[in-house]
Amino acid sequence: MRISPAALMGALAGALLVTLSGFAQQPADAADDLQQYQQRLGKLFRQLDSNGDGRLERDEVRSNAYLQRHFSRLDRTNKGYLTPEDLR
Repeated sequence: MRISPAALMGALAGALLVTLSGFAQQPADAADDLQQYQQRLGKLFRQLDSNGDGRLERDEVRSNAYLQRHFSRLDRTNKGYLTPEDLR
């Protein structure tokens, strides 16, 4: 069976369109995932910030093993507390 050049080009164009449409959705999904992550991070920060001063001191992160273990690394400027920006 022989496929005409026009039919071949049409099939390739269709395949390319399907492939590209899948890629177009990925950035939107990534943006949604990032937004959800930032919302969860903000909620966790507010829960841990027991005195509501907008920063996390070492004693406020005792209940979070990850933050307790990595506090010094996350506090890059050695100010003694973490801000939401330190966690991004």
